[in-house]
Amino acid sequence: MITHFAAPYPDNEIPRAQRVTELCYLDTVQDEVLDRIVTLAAESFGVPISLISILEEQQQWFLAKVGIAVSSTPRDISFCGHTILVDEFLEVPNALLDPRFRHNVLVTGEPEIRYYAGVPLRTPDGLALGSLCIIDRQPREPLSARQRATLHQLGELVVYRLHELRTTSFIDRPTGLMNRIRLEDDIHRHLSAGEEPLLIAVDFLSPLFLNDIVKALGYSFPQHLVKEIGRRLSALIGQDCVLYRIGLTRFAFIKPFGECLSTLFSMLSAAFAMPVIHDGIPIRTQMGMGALQLDKASLNGRDWVRLAVSAADNARDLGIGWSVYQGELDVAQQRAFRLLSSLSSALEDREQLNLVFQPRINFETGTCCAVEALLRWTHPALGPIGPAEFVPLAEKTELIRLLSLWVVEAAIRQAKQWRENGHHFKVAINISPSDLEGPAFTDKLVEFLERFQLEGSALEIEFTEGALIKNLAEVRLQLKRLRALGIDISIDDFGTGYSNWTYLKELPATSVKLDRSLIKDIQNQEKDRRLVTTLIDLAQRLGYKVVAEGIENQANFNTVKAWGCSEGQGFFIAPPLTGQELMQWLAQDGAAQRFALDENIKDL
Repeated sequence: MITHFAAPYPDNEIPRAQRVTELCYLDTVQDEVLDRIVTLAAESFGVPISLISILEEQQQWFLAKVGIAVSSTPRDISFCGHTILVDEFLEVPNALLDPRFRHNVLVTGEPEIRYYAGVPLRTPDGLALGSLCIIDRQPREPLSARQRATLHQLGELVVYRLHELRTTSFIDRPTGLMNRIRLEDDIHRHLSAGEEPLLIAVDFLSPLFLNDIVKALGYSFPQHLVKEIGRRLSALIGQDCVLYRIGLTRFAFIKPFGECLSTLFSMLSAAFAMPVIHDGIPIRTQMGMGALQLDKASLNGRDWVRLAVSAADNARDLGIGWSVYQGELDVAQQRAFRLLSSLSSALEDREQLNLVFQPRINFETGTCCAVEALLRWTHPALGPIGPAEFVPLAEKTELIRLLSLWVVEAAIRQAKQWRENGHHFKVAINISPSDLEGPAFTDKLVEFLERFQLEGSALEIEFTEGALIKNLAEVRLQLKRLRALGIDISIDDFGTGYSNWTYLKELPATSVKLDRSLIKDIQNQEKDRRLVTTLIDLAQRLGYKVVAEGIENQANFNTVKAWGCSEGQGFFIAPPLTGQELMQWLAQDGAAQRFALDENIKDL
């Protein structure tokens, strides 16, 4: 059987193929410049077909084309396979007369090549990626020297454009590393080849720490710092492993399946135990490494990079160093992101957010002296979302300030309505130290009081001391402004925070609320009993009112009252109630509750 002559592979085929992988994995990208080059070549030489052909191991594919429908052919029938073997130029005036091609299916069948001229697309280091060629269906006279030079110049433009596309599309400019787009393409290439390697993601700085660096040293500092991290990491993973930058402080690379992850992490953590230094400033990294096995069964539809980053974030957040991707943790992260995304719209939708109110009673009179305003959220798709879930998420963003203002406005509106109806108990509002790190919150609260014509004495601010105050002087100033309005200040969750009695000296508080965790075991734990009685005694000596929260049973109610607490709150007294339920509790259960309290008073 008569066959065509397939071009042999060049001696430098292995590095040539690697360079094709680096520069030409652009089959999903349609580039207007390359399209114009082949169009210009076809028009300049008066031919119906012009191609930019890239040669891979088994096929040639057309990065740009004009005059032909197919996008690739087998390499062994390609004319361009012969072109990459020459230094400057390959020309076939009549393929039917050339023994290498006369039986080639591209000659005997579509596109019926008769004339071919091509220049190799050679990189500066001499590796041929493929060719720029012109093709006619009729035999032609050989090109002149000037025409050959023109075709050669167009070929040089193609190579220049490929380098430019690589830089634009695949290179992270600050570091010179491959970027996330290239990583995603390479993942697809591994999966298409039936491979299932490990994708490793490494993050070196937590978002909060990175934010602190930017505030202190400017945005350019972490950019230079990341370059140093990238250089150190590149040296560690080896020259045969491509490093990708996939985020501000995140990197990724691909390792063969079976890599010992604990050994890999030990090597990286040991290397980064020493600070990374830029401009003489040492920065200690906070590394988390995540691993994910690529799965060829899921060739499409999975965001592999995000999943690996999720595993890295979980590893750092949990303090375990490295972690293999776990679907259940990823689901939790996705839910958290969904909640944060939905919370902004919830602030504008009056149907989603609402307040409930938990009564607080005066032990001496048995009457309701205050209610604590508690935020509730009903998501339109997910249903009720507990504050223990969404408030900590909001505290990591600026949304917490907007939530606090929403609560303040809603609570003041409700307090005004109750006052007009003859109810004069206080409404307590929870805020965090971050709300008072500037004057904005206090300014808005004053604005709301003036708008609703409500005196400040109708409110109480429950200030949570469970978080470290960054700017104590500013917080103290804003609390003094609130006190000047007649607003009571209560330190919430007292006894479990960072500063405890130091806060009492520094802040203008009027009362403290003993944390529920201190109250729940006072019947069984002698240490808890001693701690609570000590806290009560010290607070009273300093002139503060003491409120016990988390009272869940009769025994604890009797005990904290007998120890001298002024007020109490908890499910034993009443659960959080809607505004309407609170009015019913005051009118009905309130009388019975007061009677029960009076009986307790007599018993003690």
